[in-house]
Parts: sequence; structure tokens; C-alpha cells
Amino acid sequence: MSRKKENKKLRIKSQLENLRKVREFVRKIALGFGFDEIETEKIVLAVDEVCTNSIKHSYKNNPDGEITIEVKENKNKFVVVISYGGLPFDPSKVKIESPIEKFKRTGKVKRGKLGMFIVHSFMDEVKYESNKSGNVVILTKFLRKNEG
Repeated sequence: MSRKKENKKLRIKSQLENLRKVREFVRKIALGFGFDEIETEKIVLAVDEVCTNSIKHSYKNNPDGEITIEVKENKNKFVVVISYGGLPFDPSKVKIESPIEKFKRTGKVKRGKLGMFIVHSFMDEVKYESNKSGNVVILTKFLRKNEG
């Protein structure tokens, strides 16, 4: 089955209450693309986590910022591009580690940073870009043959 390339975009203000719109937007497109409910919810959770982090950390909960979520579909490749302003995000400063592995290593579980682990675990590719106009996070998930 040949899929045509299609782009869809949603722009929201940097307010946590707008994340419901983001989740519904991504969920509808991912299901339509052919992902099953479990894979769809993984994508939705990853996108929600990136948007939440942008609101809390880059915008410091300033409700006047903007976040753009763009979905690009092409053949078996589902890409979500999340663009936002605010403070720059440097992924090299965040250690991405399984909470189980961290507990085994340190004997402690610390709140925080679990979201980045989830994003990287649930998506096939995660890329970060930062430039003068802001931050861009590119999340990619491939549709496997047994799905859809």
C-alpha cells in the first residue's frame, strides 16, 4: 500500500491545559497512519513529554510562548516535529538512564528525568536542534509490517 506524503500542523500557547489538544491531534493522526493503540499511546506520551518539558523548562511556565507540532507522514515513517522558543535545551546535559538501572547502580530513585527516558524508549529516533529561532525536537517512529 502506497502512502502519500501528508503534513499536519497544530500551534498552541505554552499552557499545560493545551496538552489535551496536542494528545488528541497526535493520537488521531497516528491511528489513521496505521499504528495500533499501544504504539499510538507511546507516540502520544513522547510528544506530551516534550511539550510539557518545553512549557516547564524552556518557557518557565510562561503562558505566552508558542509550541508548534507538525506531523509528517511518508510511507512507513511517522515524524513529529515540535518547535518552541524559550530557553535553549542542551540534551547533552541530561543523562538518559533507565530508572531501574539507576536504582541498581545507586540504590536510589530520584524524581525527574524519567520523561527523557520515556521519549527515547518509545520513539525510534529522537533528534534535538537549537538555533536563533528556538528549539526543535524531531521524533520518528516507523510503522512495522505487523501493524496497520
